Amino acid sequence: MAIKLEESRVRQAVDNLLAMFAGGNLPQAVARTFINARAGYGKPSDKWSLGNRLLMLIAGTEDARGYQQWREAGRKVKKGARAFYILAPLTRKVIQKVIDPETGEEKQEEKVICTGFRGVPVFRYEDTEGEPLPQADYSPPELPPLYEVARRFGVEVKYLPFAGTAAGSFRPGQKQVILYSHDVDVFFHELAHAVHNTIRPLKGGQHRDQEIIAETVACVLCELYGAKGYLWHGWEYIKHYASQDPQAALKAIMAVLGEVEEVLRRIFEAEGMAADKVA
Repeated sequence: MAIKLEESRVRQAVDNLLAMFAGGNLPQAVARTFINARAGYGKPSDKWSLGNRLLMLIAGTEDARGYQQWREAGRKVKKGARAFYILAPLTRKVIQKVIDPETGEEKQEEKVICTGFRGVPVFRYEDTEGEPLPQADYSPPELPPLYEVARRFGVEVKYLPFAGTAAGSFRPGQKQVILYSHDVDVFFHELAHAVHNTIRPLKGGQHRDQEIIAETVACVLCELYGAKGYLWHGWEYIKHYASQDPQAALKAIMAVLGEVEEVLRRIFEAEGMAADKVA
């Protein structure tokens, strides 16, 4: 059942949020989650270190594999293509003396240590040819609340594997929301950007007020939809744009509450229209 816009309810959620921020009464930090493809669609690079995935992105591709790995996928490296290199750890086993914490006795324990790195040649997908690869599905098992609202504003929502960038982004020119996490607060944040852009065109980059508005909207929506465990991240995010000063962060939120409420109004108005169409 769609939530209808009720001024008092939204105001109460905002007030509760400010009270929690001001009093430090926030849920404990929870781990931010990022996504890979559903089972059966994984790429070798999904298991790479963050550093190696960044090297892949710098090389201008989202899929890179070794020569034999491409052959196993039904593709071959084009003649003249040049490899780029990722780093694989060199390891060896050593025997170390350790103290048993229960008995206090000294014993020997085998441990694997990293002694250095070696370069591993890999090739970009764009430098191969052959069988088409299966299209990976990164969408969540269940779509987040207000997903249809994004469509109502003509915004496409795409889920992609995390590649060392932010957890999500809004691309005004393409009218796209890109999500690298299934966490609902990330979607709410980027949806807020998309709707805020209908009030006034957003500035490029990470603009302070825009980010505070989007994250405050996301926190309010998390409260309204009962999404637990995300407010700590929201508060830390807002403080980041206020020099880590809690009082400055609260003042910054208060300064943009008018736009926060307008973004919320438009979201709920669009949600009501979408629900009416279904009915």
